[in-house]
Amino acid sequence: MIHYLKMPFVFFWKLLKTLQTLLFGLLALGLVIGLFTATFSNQQPIVPDAGALVLNLSGYVVEAKTSVDPFNVLAGGDAPEEVLLSDVQKALEKASNDDRITTLVLALDNFYGGLMPHLELIADDIAAFRASGKKVIAASRGYEQSALLLAVEADEVLMDPEYAALPEGYAAYRTYFKSFLDRFNITINLFKVGQYKSAAEPYIQDAMSEEDKEARLAYLMAWWKTYTDRVEQARNLSPGQVDQSIVDVEAVLTAANGNLAQVALDTGLVDRLLTEWERDEYLISVIGEDPEDDTQFAGIDYQSYLIANPDEPVEAEHKIAVITAVGNIIDGQAEPGTIGSLTMLEQIAEARADDQVKAMVIRIDSGGGSKSASEMIRQALVQVQKDGTPVIASMGSVAASGGYWIAASADKIFAHSNTITGSIGIFGLVPTFEKALAELGIRGDGVATTQLAGSVSLDRGIDPLYARLLTRIIESGYEQFLTVVAEGRSMTVDEVDTIAQGRVWTGEAAQPLGLVDSIGDLEAAVNAAAELAGIEDYGIWHVGPKPSKRQQIIDALTSELQAIIKPKTQLTDRILGPLKREANILALLNDPQHVYVLCDSCPKPGSD
Repeated sequence: MIHYLKMPFVFFWKLLKTLQTLLFGLLALGLVIGLFTATFSNQQPIVPDAGALVLNLSGYVVEAKTSVDPFNVLAGGDAPEEVLLSDVQKALEKASNDDRITTLVLALDNFYGGLMPHLELIADDIAAFRASGKKVIAASRGYEQSALLLAVEADEVLMDPEYAALPEGYAAYRTYFKSFLDRFNITINLFKVGQYKSAAEPYIQDAMSEEDKEARLAYLMAWWKTYTDRVEQARNLSPGQVDQSIVDVEAVLTAANGNLAQVALDTGLVDRLLTEWERDEYLISVIGEDPEDDTQFAGIDYQSYLIANPDEPVEAEHKIAVITAVGNIIDGQAEPGTIGSLTMLEQIAEARADDQVKAMVIRIDSGGGSKSASEMIRQALVQVQKDGTPVIASMGSVAASGGYWIAASADKIFAHSNTITGSIGIFGLVPTFEKALAELGIRGDGVATTQLAGSVSLDRGIDPLYARLLTRIIESGYEQFLTVVAEGRSMTVDEVDTIAQGRVWTGEAAQPLGLVDSIGDLEAAVNAAAELAGIEDYGIWHVGPKPSKRQQIIDALTSELQAIIKPKTQLTDRILGPLKREANILALLNDPQHVYVLCDSCPKPGSD
């Protein structure tokens, strides 16, 4: 009887599974057909004769996109939503000199933000576009904090009356697991040097240390001052008005009858409140109709614009090689978005073998990782210098701990004023489960020919001798870090030690300390490299595989698949993101000696 009652449910379940398989099969087939067509098609996106460049940013700003397999997305896999900084900058620069582009439209509804140095670079390029005499209109439903920093550079800021534009400030919170680990008798064996080295704190404490609070608050305050200064200057607000609006937020909201959109209008952050239909009508009246759709304004999104306007090859007598190092530093090979020691060594060797390369710039956006991998990369750069080729380090949003280790020996170091750098400290982390397993009646035992053999085990813990050895290795690693910095920066070891101890600094604060030579962007670093090399006629070679038209199509299709199959929200990402980031720290620790130069005090995309 039960068998017959179950039959309709079993049939329904099988039908659902069949439909799911069919759906994903059709999507996969469409993807393959799209890739095949893109490979052999010469059709280019069309730039309107008189229209707008639409800066429709979707995701977090990064300096190198994480490698993503679209078929993995089809299977339900995770894929980060990212905005490539260089694409945005390149599109804005090209469009500012393109007579076909009359207007820039900022469509920032799906923009998740970025770290302050990256936001400043994009905001500066928007301001430069506007300075070229062309109009800039921010036309989004609402504005998250990062999006607002870009929007204020526009001539006009339009917003939907049902949305908001309310800066909140910066915060840095972490999830702590000590009590959880204690409850399950998981042992965290930590070895570290550096008063401010806080990467492993979540596993050994239940709250943030005072040292970590001090270090984080220092750069958060610097970032917030930059933010408020830029917003107030761009919107012609009085100094301190943004902070005062937050202090008086209850009174301000009450005066606006609880309407956040009206608050944004009253405080001068936006110019006009328009419904979506009214906004579209306004943009058409300013920019002009799309020739093929009179309900839309004439325009092209920035990614299509780049496909339609590829870079022309530069013929020059010399080259400056630019190598980008973005992500956590690990031993071995790595895909884009992670710094693999062997991958980096291959790129450095490729540039070193080219006789036209007269200088090298290493662009770093990393909070570190494996100590061994960091040193291997630094040594490879030192060999380039021994060949007589200048090496310049250019820091992105973060170049700390292992990221700083890589940069330390460069001929010159450039950073943005709000770059997070330093974090000169070191730690080792080995989790073991001997107590938890013992409670379940599981124990390890055996024999070994020496005291070191089998001295580290998940089920038996760490032998005291090995613990003493690892402590000495960590102390030696810290001494090595201090020496590397001292020799690279022409300082004494004691001088470095006083500003080290795992402490992070902004680029502006690091310059007078001697950790950074100059405040400047990648362009400034390239110019310095050319000057040191004594060359004027040169091209810039970004070492590494360049995305083909096919790859650009793959990226676009992957983004579409993400939206169709697994839509995300900023809310869920903000809730789950911190947990995933803490888990990823342990997952990426693959140093052969369990020794790490990692800055977890440093901010990451999505932490704003």
